[in-house]
Amino acid sequence: MSDEFRQKVRAFAERTVALAPRCANEESTKLFLILPFLNFLGYDDRNPDEVCPEHGADFSEKYKNRVDFAILKNEKPVIAIECKTVGMPLKDERGQLRSYFNAAPTVKMGVITDGLLYEFYADSDEPNMMDMTAFLVLDLREVAKGKIENSVDEGLRSLQKSKFDPENIGAEAKRKLIFQNLVQQIARLAEEPNEQFVRMLLQNAGLSHIRSKALTEYIDLTRSAFREFVSIRILQRLDLPTKGLESDKTVIAPETVAPELPLKADEAIVTTETELEVFHYTKRRLSFLVKDDALFDEIANIEYRDYKGKFVVFYKKERAGRIFDFTEGGSKRYNFDFGQSAGGEISTDKLTEIDTALSAIFSKRVAELSTPSKKTAKVS
Repeated sequence: MSDEFRQKVRAFAERTVALAPRCANEESTKLFLILPFLNFLGYDDRNPDEVCPEHGADFSEKYKNRVDFAILKNEKPVIAIECKTVGMPLKDERGQLRSYFNAAPTVKMGVITDGLLYEFYADSDEPNMMDMTAFLVLDLREVAKGKIENSVDEGLRSLQKSKFDPENIGAEAKRKLIFQNLVQQIARLAEEPNEQFVRMLLQNAGLSHIRSKALTEYIDLTRSAFREFVSIRILQRLDLPTKGLESDKTVIAPETVAPELPLKADEAIVTTETELEVFHYTKRRLSFLVKDDALFDEIANIEYRDYKGKFVVFYKKERAGRIFDFTEGGSKRYNFDFGQSAGGEISTDKLTEIDTALSAIFSKRVAELSTPSKKTAKVS
């Protein structure tokens, strides 16, 4: 998915999450959360020939089937959508959606949603028999935090009106379900690599004859290698250097393996409510301070990373785009370090006192990381 579309998805998710607390019933959820999502995907929610509310597909006069919305193509329903109030469990509606799916031969995809969480179903095994497992799950709360997996990227792109293919969705769903299963198997192998898997890796590394006595150590080494591989990929995704994390390429002789010790539970990094408050304040406040649409669009590129002892907020790249480091504690609740070029250290109990430094450093970072032809807008 292009960066532009990813940014639009995240901006939409942030807006939806902000509106969700004001949706107290199913009707407000439909109006303020679900219909805008359909519109975001390109469907005309003002055209009943395209997005039809309370659409019916009946087996007979006795057995009536209705869904909250049906998306029509050539006057035939192809997507059925069941809606719940924000925060309500979705599983209660699966049976009703499944009945509608069975009763409408042209329906190729079913959706259950509460406006924040979306479950997408197809008939990948048997025609008009809705799968028991969703082939795609979208949580807009996670997307609003910047957590958009590649599978979600691809899934959302394929669901846009301009790209949705009802006849192909079953095969695509089957592929995604198999992909999910493979991911789960890899996750299990990463935590508990079995003997057969470890021996296969060792053979590829040129070690064909491994005694059972030494295998336990190689299992531990494989687990550590998985952990390091994941760490390197994360750093690469964040555009950070991986030096020091890369595996030692020296061949290790059998029975001399020194497995890496697992992290202690109390060393886990937990992002606090105060840190999240500071991050969301930064984006909201800059939305108010900026005076130009181009600069406003760049707010979507603000990210954070949590370390043990500090919380870093940055624009695009953590090092080059650093906005500030944040720590909490002491008599002042908020402690910021903007760097000497943009206000230095600020300790305060009022977030509004960082506005001047925040405006200056954000404008500076956008100018530094933008292309030479792009003009930098000013903030107040």
